[in-house]
Amino acid sequence: MGRLSQDGFLTALDKFFVKVRTAGSLFVTMKRYVPKPSKSGKPNPEGSEPLCLIRAKIGNNAISTVVPLKDVAKFQDAYGTILKGNMDGLKKPEKVLKKKQPPKDKDAA
Repeated sequence: MGRLSQDGFLTALDKFFVKVRTAGSLFVTMKRYVPKPSKSGKPNPEGSEPLCLIRAKIGNNAISTVVPLKDVAKFQDAYGTILKGNMDGLKKPEKVLKKKQPPKDKDAA
């Protein structure tokens, strides 16, 4: 799993969407990530503030990025733009119509 910069992640995510346009599935997960302090006592380079960890997976290929709290709104706008641009190929599920069964006759029993 490669950790990318925010712009690199969005570019790779767009390429993932192109790959799954014909067949396959793309899984995107987002979760809160709080870096743990290192055991050696050195300060963590990512800081101690909460971050947003975003992962995308298609088959065995996976990418991820970490977005600081202050940049989440800007990242969400760019992420939403990519999602809107790539959701045009979705198909509406077909409804299966069930045939009505004739009412049972109480007198025939």
